[in-house]
Amino acid sequence: MRALITASFHPDGLSRLRRHMEVVHEDWRVAKHIHFDTARFAARIREVGADVLVVETDLVRDEVLDLGSIRLIGCCRGDPINVDLARASALGIPVLYAPGRNADAVADLTLAFLLALIRHVYAVNDAIKSGRMRFASTRDYLDVYERYGGFELGSATVGIVGLGAIGQLVAKRCAAFGARVVAHDPGQPPEVFRAAGATPLPLAEMLTQTDILTLHCPEMPATHHLIGAAELALLRPGAYLLNLARASIVDDDALYDALSSGRLAGAGLDVFRDEPVQPDNRFVLLPNVLVAPHLGGATRDVVRHQTDMIADGIEAWLRGERPRLLADPAVEIRAA
Repeated sequence: MRALITASFHPDGLSRLRRHMEVVHEDWRVAKHIHFDTARFAARIREVGADVLVVETDLVRDEVLDLGSIRLIGCCRGDPINVDLARASALGIPVLYAPGRNADAVADLTLAFLLALIRHVYAVNDAIKSGRMRFASTRDYLDVYERYGGFELGSATVGIVGLGAIGQLVAKRCAAFGARVVAHDPGQPPEVFRAAGATPLPLAEMLTQTDILTLHCPEMPATHHLIGAAELALLRPGAYLLNLARASIVDDDALYDALSSGRLAGAGLDVFRDEPVQPDNRFVLLPNVLVAPHLGGATRDVVRHQTDMIADGIEAWLRGERPRLLADPAVEIRAA
């Protein structure tokens, strides 16, 4: 048996799998290449002679699934959107995935953005380093003290849209700072809110009580422009917005207007309509916006998490057992 792994994979996981099969590892981050051309990707899989395919960003559709040789697919993502799951299931190919692999990483970056914004960390840092902030007198210092003091997280109400794996971790982190946490997620039962320390509220009611709004819902038709001009107007004046989920959840024009007018005090954005984000992006040019180029899940720990999840699943499959993390739980598991 032979595996082709194009995902980022921890060396310990590669060693585990090499006890059971030959492994060809072509990390997409090292190769700096994503297989969007499924015909060329199919040719490479055929060349390797792979029975097991583990991907992270490559497209697994069309010619890849038509090869007829792939017996198991591992997708190192929380949502295997790059895999034609319906067709794989119809062909009887189990698809492993890695839900929550980057939950801690995104939750950490959310808190980093949040604290940096409400305490004006980057604004003050840039002003001092650039020489725009100087202290010729005590009055100068007192002016800065008043303008950039910010507020404590423990005195704020944090509103969370989406209480999945990431939202729950954000809620717990904010609650640990003493913040009041309210959340909106119609798909979650009351016990999830209780465990996360969050009060469930309808979206409109939650927004009226929110000092800091952070978005952690999935991208789907129901969440497209979920936060528009009407929703932003419900936030408390001087509120902050964080989006580390997907750009489409927020109406770009409405958000830009709210930020440029001062209706919102600021925003932290890790996702953009056009990615990777460029220096001339209109949000980058706003002084009250903190940005990152979609780095929420970019930690070495995420690679370890996804490796362990997928390697565990492959080893279970090799033993003839049903893997715990199957994207289609109904698919039949055949002996490896």
